[in-house]
Amino acid sequence: MVQKKQNWAKSLTMAVNLATSVFAVIGIGLFGGKWLDAKFDTGSLLTIIGFGLGAATAGKMLWQHLMKQDQKESSLDRENKDKDNNSN
Repeated sequence: MVQKKQNWAKSLTMAVNLATSVFAVIGIGLFGGKWLDAKFDTGSLLTIIGFGLGAATAGKMLWQHLMKQDQKESSLDRENKDKDNNSN
């Protein structure tokens, strides 16, 4: 397998961006649910639903990011394989 050089600053930026987005959607769901519970006096039902929706959205975001990374790696592997085949 060919070792790929990665720009650590770019990787760190992507990780911070993804983590911030995940915490934001979970926080919005959680605090939005708390606010709705206080407004409609529903106990903690809407807080749980808000947290669940936020967590589901965060999971979807993570899945999409992983699939995009996998597609990039597969296309790079194909390009490297084609280069190796053409050089022989």
